[in-house]
Amino acid sequence: MPGCDAPLVGGHTGAPGETACNGCHAGTLNSGTGTFTFDLGTSTYAAGQTYTGTVRISQAAMLKFGFSGLALKDSNNSTIGAFNLIETVRTRTYTDGPRKYVSHTPCGADSASANSWIFTWTAPPTNVGNVTLYIGMLAANHSHSTAGDFSYTSSKLLTYQAMSGISEEKINFSLAVYPNPVTENLYINFTSVNKVEKFEITIYDISGRKIYYSQTDDDKLNVDIFDWCKGIYYVNVKQGTSLMNKKIVLP
Repeated sequence: MPGCDAPLVGGHTGAPGETACNGCHAGTLNSGTGTFTFDLGTSTYAAGQTYTGTVRISQAAMLKFGFSGLALKDSNNSTIGAFNLIETVRTRTYTDGPRKYVSHTPCGADSASANSWIFTWTAPPTNVGNVTLYIGMLAANHSHSTAGDFSYTSSKLLTYQAMSGISEEKINFSLAVYPNPVTENLYINFTSVNKVEKFEITIYDISGRKIYYSQTDDDKLNVDIFDWCKGIYYVNVKQGTSLMNKKIVLP
């Protein structure tokens, strides 16, 4: 959609070394009557796991809303993990200097009195200590000036917690999940030297709800997804103490 990729503005999440949206817009930070939430569904992270973030903001009489998000390693305030998109028209990722952001697009800003966005964040592959996600938000009156706008910030501290009983370092099998995107049948193929323990296959939707579970000692599985809702799903495959995850899309 034309115009959905500009402008790109970093440095306004309220993170260390940054202003919030009031770095450009008028008003005192967090002084408005708006309500806002930032939810990641967890206060801990496990290596390599993916979490869904939701940003919500509402304020009466406002006509445009926006946000900008950033994940930093607390020990040195460097960018950590990876943001990925669910709403590919309404949200975007980009880099500004050494930092990597997720934010709304201009096409995802228009909404009277309230707006919300979702995205995913994938944790780093190893324990890096505490991580903080910072979110800057804006409620604007669309007056074509910066006056009368309101800026807000929120943050989420994540501590490391290893997945109980699961090895995140050594994977004893290979995994192929296809086709992706998928429309009718999802094929899951396994290759493992471990012929004793069964594979456990769990599929979650974007909200974290378990919608499929199976065990098999075969080397392949066919899952009929014809009547599933469109969206993002996560395939979790476990054998013994080894775990692998794959993201699939139903367009």
